Amino acid sequence: MPIPLNPFTANLYAAPASCPVAPEGDPVEPAGLSCSVTLPASARSAGIARHVVRAALRAYALDPLEPTAVQAASELMGSAWRMDPYGEIYLSLRHRDDALRLIVYDGHSAHAHPRLAALCEARRRATLRVFAALVRDHGGEWGVGPSREPGGGTRTWATLPLPGSG
Repeated sequence: MPIPLNPFTANLYAAPASCPVAPEGDPVEPAGLSCSVTLPASARSAGIARHVVRAALRAYALDPLEPTAVQAASELMGSAWRMDPYGEIYLSLRHRDDALRLIVYDGHSAHAHPRLAALCEARRRATLRVFAALVRDHGGEWGVGPSREPGGGTRTWATLPLPGSG
């Protein structure tokens, strides 16, 4: 008599017979890192972003970038939240050419009035002082500009070279 299939008798961790299983310890190519997440504009999102960045870098054997990238992502998320506290924040990580690229999109669009635009840019740059120093000390680059996404907003990015490259 067959045993009925239910959550208590099924081996949920066994690999299906018809699906291939990747061998353990397969090397991961760091250049394959491509990860993104959309989070609510919230003070808690910076903590979630830190966990995402840490996990992604460890999964792709990019541990040397971890301290800088985790802090950079946290600073970017915090700044985006302060600039657009009611929308969503999009974080993207990519590793190409021995560098990690972090990009954060927020919904705060540029102001049409020149004085308001200048004040807003000064406010954003002030929220990114620690971030700017962190990226500079790591030998990276960063910038702020209009989002290329259909909804508009602002795109803030950093490129962090892998230590020992270049």
